[in-house]
Amino acid sequence: MIDLHLHSEASDGIDSPSYIIDLASEKKLKAIALTDHDTIDGIKEFLQYGEDKKIIVISGIEISIKHDLKRDIKDVHIIGLNIDHNANILNKKIKLQKEGRQNQKKEICKRLNEEFGYDISFEEVKNIAKSSSIGRPHIVDVLIKNNPTKVKNKTKNELFKMISLGGKAYVDREFEFTLEESIELISNTGGIPILAHPGIYNVVNKKKFIQLCIQAGIKGIEIQYTYDKNRPYFGTNKAEWALKSLPEYFNKIANDYKLIKSGGSDYHGNKKDIIIGEAKVPDKYLLNIL
Repeated sequence: MIDLHLHSEASDGIDSPSYIIDLASEKKLKAIALTDHDTIDGIKEFLQYGEDKKIIVISGIEISIKHDLKRDIKDVHIIGLNIDHNANILNKKIKLQKEGRQNQKKEICKRLNEEFGYDISFEEVKNIAKSSSIGRPHIVDVLIKNNPTKVKNKTKNELFKMISLGGKAYVDREFEFTLEESIELISNTGGIPILAHPGIYNVVNKKKFIQLCIQAGIKGIEIQYTYDKNRPYFGTNKAEWALKSLPEYFNKIANDYKLIKSGGSDYHGNKKDIIIGEAKVPDKYLLNIL
């Protein structure tokens, strides 16, 4: 088995890139990819530590895409596999993406505090994140820790929605890659642009959405994914259905459009009870990725 969707402490995961390799080696996985959110800060350690290990380590990234409601693009993520993390253009562009990400989270914290009365500051969120890739989960963690009474009747998912697109405390990013820009960046650094977890997106027509992504230059799609433990299916009566049916559906889509197949657990450490390798992604996918 392989796992091509993993997050480290360089973004919103808990484990170091090196420890992730150790865990995957214990599970006897054949290959893994580090795909932190909007950052490549953990890739150097990941590749160096994995050099003499009996496991294939693949450099990657997960890029957040600018919302484009006219095209039904909402909170979409693109994974880049086999990217050249030393490429100047990648480092330059990702720096802008990270700055946009940080400024957005700073403004969200400000709104939560000043407009909605939550005990939260960007500095505390930044300290909890311990990285330059600050995410919504970090904000939710601080909201829960500092405001037990105010959030006692709210689920984590409800708090997450409050600071997501359409939520009352949401703020747009000043800079964010469009779908086409992310695909071009990944391709120009030798990588393969992969549509991440296609089954989680709230789109009018899944097939038309995939066709849009293909027209934009997507080369691959995630098939296996932990749908039962992630939004929007976790804790609902559709969790088991999503885990079984969505990979079957997207596998057919991949075959119909001759897309490269990928998949992964979306592991973030001990969050969500997800285990490395849990998505059961087959080794044969490597033939079109390496």
